[in-house]
Amino acid sequence: MMAAACGGGSSPQDYYGALADETAVYAEAIDELQQLYGEELVDELASLQEASDFSDTAAVDAYFKQAKEVAIVKTAELFTDLGGELRTLLDALRAMDPPQGLVPSHNDAVTTGEALAAALPVTISAVRSLETIAQLQETIEASPFNDAAQRFAIACQNLEDTGTGAGIEVDLQCPDGLDRDAG
Repeated sequence: MMAAACGGGSSPQDYYGALADETAVYAEAIDELQQLYGEELVDELASLQEASDFSDTAAVDAYFKQAKEVAIVKTAELFTDLGGELRTLLDALRAMDPPQGLVPSHNDAVTTGEALAAALPVTISAVRSLETIAQLQETIEASPFNDAAQRFAIACQNLEDTGTGAGIEVDLQCPDGLDRDAG
């Protein structure tokens, strides 16, 4: 049940101000998670590399197996953490009472965000079951998460465009989604 179903609770300026604050917190948290993911992955792979004897074929095989496991575990952890941040944003959106004319756009953002959150467990499970690192990008692109991320990005952009069209200068820091060629 969405709190936004009633509508009419705040002025468009107040609504967009609060919305921009919430999306800024979300965008910053996502950026931090992605940066941490990259740093931790590089550090763990460097540690594996330093500990490996590449003159031994068995050690090379073990390195690649361990590198795959690290990449898969770290990616699954990233998606889990992204889900936590997304749920926090959705809780904030559900608590908002948008002006009457913005209820459909607001509810679309909430609904597509919920679909994105619902797609995460399936994607995480698919990532954890990979046989090779080479399958990682393909698996994510083929997952329901990819489509849901696109829909959420579009809903966010539509909400931002509605504010801009009403003369309200707003930057919701909408996500790009994963498949930049979709649309």
